[in-house]
Amino acid sequence: MNEQRSNFEEFLSGYCKVVNDGFWSRWNQHTPEIYNNEVSEAIGGLVARQATLAIELARNPGIWNGHVAPLILRCMTDTHITLAWIVDAPQERSKEYIRFGLGQEKLFLEFLQNEADQIPEGEIDDEQLKEFIEIKKDWLQSQLMEWAIEVNVGSWSGKSAREMASETDCESLYKFAYIPFSGSVHSMWQHVGIYNVVHCKNPLHKNHRVPIIPELRSDPDYLYRSSKYVTRTYELLSRKLNLHCDVILPVEYFVDHQPFGSRNNSDDS
Repeated sequence: MNEQRSNFEEFLSGYCKVVNDGFWSRWNQHTPEIYNNEVSEAIGGLVARQATLAIELARNPGIWNGHVAPLILRCMTDTHITLAWIVDAPQERSKEYIRFGLGQEKLFLEFLQNEADQIPEGEIDDEQLKEFIEIKKDWLQSQLMEWAIEVNVGSWSGKSAREMASETDCESLYKFAYIPFSGSVHSMWQHVGIYNVVHCKNPLHKNHRVPIIPELRSDPDYLYRSSKYVTRTYELLSRKLNLHCDVILPVEYFVDHQPFGSRNNSDDS
């Protein structure tokens, strides 16, 4: 039992190292454009985000279940589609991506300021909120003066996720991962109806459903999926920026070292 646990922990540690080293091996080859810093900041930040999500999922086996893992995996598919869209026209789209995010932060600051105005002067909550607002403002204005930031409440790219996926060869990822995982993210019936209700056992109750809070076992397939998504992102980065990396890809490490049994790497979901 102790040997199995040791092997499991060694596998997870090695996997996280592969994800981390794979990112830095690639990114250290990249020379950012000083006068077009949005490109490197957006692309680098998104790939680092993808690596972070993969590592955090791996470090927490207790969330490898149908309730929590899809929340992470949906973020990973979204991150990949966003990245794929940006790298096809990096100069223009990286700027749009960043400016949209700054606009959302500006809008949030306005909400915070309105809330602060409602709190009586001198209360603890008032002081804490004001301090929080100043921190947010400092971060915002470190990138662009607040008055120059536009607030856009639509899509940052002007397209839906489906359209971006279609135009960046990510249709299978969208169909078989993004869409099904969205049910979990938004607590839609196709998720809740499977995981949080069961048929009543009383035969007189017309087979209606009653709520449950299930205890789910960890399923390493969710980690396997994550390894595929971060691999896709690394391959995209290498291809678009013409980078070379000798670090084994995360999905290859998973298949070669995992202690869970055989896996098939043929599907896109």
